Amino acid sequence: MENLENYIDINKRKGFPRIYRFNRFIRWFTLVFGLAAICYAGWLILNKIGADSSKFLKVVPFIIIFFAANSVMKNLFSLNSIKFTNDEIIFRYLARKAKHISWSEITKMQLDDGKHKQIQLVFGEKETEKKYCFTISFPNMLEIVNSIAELCPNIAYDDFIKNVIISEKEKADFQRPEK
Repeated sequence: MENLENYIDINKRKGFPRIYRFNRFIRWFTLVFGLAAICYAGWLILNKIGADSSKFLKVVPFIIIFFAANSVMKNLFSLNSIKFTNDEIIFRYLARKAKHISWSEITKMQLDDGKHKQIQLVFGEKETEKKYCFTISFPNMLEIVNSIAELCPNIAYDDFIKNVIISEKEKADFQRPEK
């Protein structure tokens, strides 16, 4: 694995609290641009479209509103940042309540191989087992997964996660001086 040293002992090297997030400029630019497109389409509907307008001109503003509103909703309700603390991991959103999961509660980490590839954290007691999924396309996903693996050494992994995280053998081989 290239740059293996970047993923070994991440929590000791980078410390706490540590935050991973989507690029703020892109997130806010997309939100502002989407809201501006919705306002412009609304202005077109109210001021420029009349009874004698073509069907094309009558339909286009609604298509613009649909795609712009979809983009705004995705940016407001999708995962915005992941914060690592000594006690828990916090998943934050712009327009949704944050999800706090204690390190001691996490029992399993696996790939949810559905329509959208996601990392699934299983936590809680056996009778009240809960699942939390977050997208695999989040920035610095290798660091995040390896940080969780370091902080929860006794959790179970599926085959995909076992291949992604750095094992104790790989750490030992990397730290052993070459002859």
